[in-house]
Amino acid sequence: MKHPELYKELSECVQRAGTLTVLHTNAVAHRVGISATEFEAMDIISRNQPITAGQLAEECGLTTGAVTGILDRLERHKFVCRKRDPEDRRRVFIVPIENPERSKKVRELYKPMSDCFQAFVDRYSPEQIRFLIDMQDLANSMTEKAIKELRNR
Repeated sequence: MKHPELYKELSECVQRAGTLTVLHTNAVAHRVGISATEFEAMDIISRNQPITAGQLAEECGLTTGAVTGILDRLERHKFVCRKRDPEDRRRVFIVPIENPERSKKVRELYKPMSDCFQAFVDRYSPEQIRFLIDMQDLANSMTEKAIKELRNR
């Protein structure tokens, strides 16, 4: 290891960032009226349309039974609906329900963080921002790999 003292400092910083991200998600989800797991499931559903319950279970690393419970609660709160695939009636897609008022509330809850992030990005040159994007993409890939390894043990 080339720089053990810097490695330790960066590692602690990254771990704290992960914890704070989880706590922030919990706080936003609570204000929206759902659990953090349901909130993250909504993010996965929104980013991966069309998605089936089985695909969502795989993405979340949860059982299909647990995902069914999550989807039932999200459907009850009118966050999602289930739609049959017109090509294969046996397959059901999970679809987010558009709710402009709720979307506005979520944007408002994220605004303080978004404003701070904008100020953070504005401190750097385009080249430095590209470096940060590259670093985050690599960190995301490493995290995805670690998640897969943990789930396959």
